[in-house]
Amino acid sequence: MLKEILRIDSSEFLEILKNPSNFLSLKFDLEFTNNEIYLISAIIFLFILGLIIDFLKPKDEVKDQDLPDNVTGLKDIGSNSVIQKIDLATAYMNMGKSNLAKKILQRLENNSLTKFEKSELSKLKKQIDND
Repeated sequence: MLKEILRIDSSEFLEILKNPSNFLSLKFDLEFTNNEIYLISAIIFLFILGLIIDFLKPKDEVKDQDLPDNVTGLKDIGSNSVIQKIDLATAYMNMGKSNLAKKILQRLENNSLTKFEKSELSKLKKQIDND
């Protein structure tokens, strides 16, 4: 198919552009109207154009200032390693491994903690003592 297309000279190419349905019918036994071929060609052209524009537009880079930090007081698990360890100790307790939870909490007591972290730690200690 590609070899046949490459053998077309310029006068034949202009004739194909004027009446592409005739060319497709004779060469490849495909039945399309000229309008259908023009529409399909336009859609393909717009798709390729969109890909090129998307490829060429500048990409936004993530800067250090865009990343979350714990200075602003975020209390979600992912932003604070102490909260992550408290959550891990909670998971150990739920699995019935309170000894591992106690070890984690003892290590955390040696760190300097914020008020929120201290309150979470004390809640978990009380829960371990009640079990």
